[in-house]
Amino acid sequence: MVRPVLVTDLRHFEGIELDPGAPAPALRLATHLRRIVRAATVFAGRGIQPTALPCRRRPGRVPCPGRLRMERQDLPSRILWECPACDEAGVIDGWQGSLDDLSVLSESDKGGGLVQVVIPEKAYQLLLDEIALGQGCERLLYRARPRPEGVELSGNEDDFEQLIGVVAFQANHSATRARQRRWRAICNCLRPPARSWLENSTDVVIDELASFGLVSLRVHVTELIRDRLATVMKALDITEQSARRYLEEEDLRELAREAAVKLADEQPGANLYEQPRTIPASLQTIGRNIAALAEAAQVRVLNADTVGAHGALQLMSLLGQFLREIPAEPSGPVLLPQAMLTRSARLLEATAQMVREGFVVAPDIPVDAVPALAEAFARDAGMLRALVGGSAAGPSPAS
Repeated sequence: MVRPVLVTDLRHFEGIELDPGAPAPALRLATHLRRIVRAATVFAGRGIQPTALPCRRRPGRVPCPGRLRMERQDLPSRILWECPACDEAGVIDGWQGSLDDLSVLSESDKGGGLVQVVIPEKAYQLLLDEIALGQGCERLLYRARPRPEGVELSGNEDDFEQLIGVVAFQANHSATRARQRRWRAICNCLRPPARSWLENSTDVVIDELASFGLVSLRVHVTELIRDRLATVMKALDITEQSARRYLEEEDLRELAREAAVKLADEQPGANLYEQPRTIPASLQTIGRNIAALAEAAQVRVLNADTVGAHGALQLMSLLGQFLREIPAEPSGPVLLPQAMLTRSARLLEATAQMVREGFVVAPDIPVDAVPALAEAFARDAGMLRALVGGSAAGPSPAS
C-alpha cells in the first residue's frame, strides 16, 4: 500500500447525519469512510482486496476512474485504503463493533449455490446511493469486484433474491415512470440469464482439457467451438441450430481431445514428475519461473479461473519437488522435463493475454503498470520456450 495521507477515526463521525448543521463535505466523507469499512470487513480473507467502490475525488472536475482497494489489519486494528489511479490513501481507526463493521457477515454465508452477475457501473452506484440495505444486500454490494464490462456481484441465491426484492419494491414505488423504468432495468440485470448452449459447451471442453492437466482460457475454447460449429454448418449446409445436434457432449469431449493431441509436447494427462528431465535450467531461472507462476495464479484467482489457478499451483509444486532433490552443494544446472516448461510457457502466455484484455490483476499493481505486467509474463514465457528450443509464439486455441 502507498503511504496514507488521510488518517481518520470512525467514532468521530457517529451521529453526524442527525446534526442539521453538519456541512455537506463532512457528510460525504462520512459516507465514503463507512463504505470503505464495510467493504474491508465483509471479506473473510486477509491481504489487499480490490473492490468496486469508486474513488470520491474529481481531479480537474472529472471523476477519478479508480476503484478503491483496501487491507484490514489486526495488530493494530486498522483499515488501510487507497485509490491506485490518483494515489489518494488513508487509514481508518475506531471501526470495530460499529454498525459498519460487517465482519460477522464474512463468516455467515448460507444457503444456495454461488451466483455471479455483472451489472453496469451506473447501476452499481445507484444501488449504493439509494437502496436501504439489509445484510444480504450488503454482502453482495460490498464484495463486488470490478470487471472490464462493469461490476461483478457474487453471492448465494438467497442474497440475490433479497436484493432483487428490494429493487423491485423500489421500482413499484418510484414517483416517476423514468425512475420506475430505471429500477426495473436494474432488477433485470440482477437476474442471472439462462446459460446458453455455447456456455454449457465451453464448460464441457474446459473440463475435458483439465482432465489432461491443460489450462484453458475460456474465450479461446469458445472460439474453438465456434470454428467447429461453422465447419459442420458448411459441410452439411445446415443452420446453426441444426449443427448443434452434431456437437453433443461426447463430440465436444472429442474436440477437447483433438486439441490436446495438438499440444502433445506438453504430454497431456502424463505425470510430469515422471517425465524425462532433459532441459538444464539454472536456479535463478527456476526461481523466476516460480515467481511468474505465483503472479499468474493470483491473476487467475482474482478472475475466478479455478482451472488456471490450479494449473499454476501444480506447476509450482512440481518445481518445489525438483528443488527439494537438489544436493546441498549443487554442481550444475537442474534438469527439468520439457513438457513442464512448455506447459508453464503456455499458461504464462495466456495470462499475459488476459491482462492485455482488461481482466483484473493483482491489487498491488498500479494501473499504469498493468501493460508492463503483461509484457513480463510474455518475457518469462519466451525465456521458457527458448530453453526448450521453441518459439515465443502466442497461445494456441486451447490455451
